[in-house]
Amino acid sequence: MTAKRKRRKTNKKRNAVFIIFICIVLTAVFALNHALRMKLRDIAVYKCKNSATDMINKSIQDTLDDLDFTYSDLVEINKNSENEITSVSCVSSKINSLKTNISNEINKGFENQDKNGFSIAVGTISGINLFSGVGPDITVHFEKEGSVKTNIKSSFTSAGINQTLHRIYIEVSSDIVAVAAAGTYKSSVETEFLLAETVIVGEIPERYASIS
Repeated sequence: MTAKRKRRKTNKKRNAVFIIFICIVLTAVFALNHALRMKLRDIAVYKCKNSATDMINKSIQDTLDDLDFTYSDLVEINKNSENEITSVSCVSSKINSLKTNISNEINKGFENQDKNGFSIAVGTISGINLFSGVGPDITVHFEKEGSVKTNIKSSFTSAGINQTLHRIYIEVSSDIVAVAAAGTYKSSVETEFLLAETVIVGEIPERYASIS
């Protein structure tokens, strides 16, 4: 075999090794990029859901403080001449008004969150504790997708002899989108908030023991 052929064979081997090396490097880069994107998605969604829940709860509390609603504004307890409870019913107009005001306040909260957002340090998405909070920041904010859904529910629980604790809750749910430079990530948030409660003295007829 001539020296020229030997050199060609050696060059082919080197080229093959180089190509394999480049493929390995590119595969590692793509895998790392994918892993970091997934980590960013998980952190962004987690923080957005927590922020959205806090914002919704604050919006509900602010609405209750502004409107000064009490249990008696939302529920009517009717009794007969013998002072026995005959019905426990919601005041539909007040319930609907409260739901509307709460929904409006939550929508305002979403609009403000769109402007503010928060930051995640690049080192945090590496998953290495040593690098947590280190490096440039990635700005993330969340947006509401679709409409905010609200639902009123109540519960009756025993509070002693001939006493019943009645609680009224509002359930709020919304689809959200976490928005970051690397992409958008869809999720949803659900929370339950206590609106009012009271202890009712007297036996409550079973057929009236629910409010929706």
